[in-house]
Amino acid sequence: MLAWLVPGAGHWYAARRVRGALYGLTVAGVFAAGLVMGGLASVSVYGHKWAFLLQVFDGPITIAAAVASHVTSAQPVPSQVADLGLTLTLVSAAFNVLVMADAYYLADKPEDEAA
Repeated sequence: MLAWLVPGAGHWYAARRVRGALYGLTVAGVFAAGLVMGGLASVSVYGHKWAFLLQVFDGPITIAAAVASHVTSAQPVPSQVADLGLTLTLVSAAFNVLVMADAYYLADKPEDEAA
């Protein structure tokens, strides 16, 4: 659950500080790049409802961006750059699913294997 709340925090908690920092920065950076390219409309429940289901795996940052998108009434503007922004937010979410699975694997390891 910690890995979903803050990308990389699951690894940080499992004493894998460098890995957690790299994963967290990567997930947040790719998500932020997607927002810069596609705008808030790339994280919209109304514009891309099926994509939003995957984007939720990025954690609360997705929900905050979706609320901001709703408040500002951001509308998707069809363009190749906006599509790339949407794709980057989806890649970020898919990568965070792998990060969460790895954090779960580390947390589920017996103590003697952790070393």
